[in-house]
This record gives sequence, structure tokens and C-alpha cells, in this order.
Amino acid sequence: MLAIEPDVPLAVGLVIAAVAVCSGAVAAVLLLSVPPNARGHRTRAVAPSLRRGIEVTAIVGLLLLLRVVDGLTVITGGFIVLGFLVAEVILSARPSRASR
Repeated sequence: MLAIEPDVPLAVGLVIAAVAVCSGAVAAVLLLSVPPNARGHRTRAVAPSLRRGIEVTAIVGLLLLLRVVDGLTVITGGFIVLGFLVAEVILSARPSRASR
């Protein structure tokens, strides 16, 4: 990685992937390091923390990729973040009771 010219697409792709994975891992670790509440229970479970870490990885990777190809604007960035925000709201919603 250190010996590759920065103009090579492979080097740019590796940097984008490394930054995205690192930021997702940091987000997951921060969510997992939430201290227990007064009852001794963790307020965050492992699966949602890992899911949110993967979401951060995808968001950062897409934004960086758009930046590299000069496609990043406020509108495109907003659509990416808003899309993942809507997905998170849907995935985090508790199932309602079945209506009869």
C-alpha cells in the first residue's frame, strides 16, 4: 500500500475501504462501550451496535466514493444519509401487536 502511487485506482479504493471500515468499527466500539444503567443492564445490545457500525461503514464508503468521482453534493450526500436514517428507523421500530 505504501509503495503504490496515489493516482492508481487500486490505492484510492484501498484508502476508501480502510477509512470506511475503520470509522464503522469505531462507531460500533463506541456504541458497545455504553456503560450499564442502574440495574446493571446494558442499554445497547450487541446486534444493533454492530448493525449501526455497518451502516456507518456503508455511509462513509459511499460518501467518499462520491467525493472521488466528483459526484458529492449536498443533495446526493443528503439522500444517502437520509436513506440510511429511514432504514434505521424502520429496523429499530418495535413490532406492533397484531390487529384482529
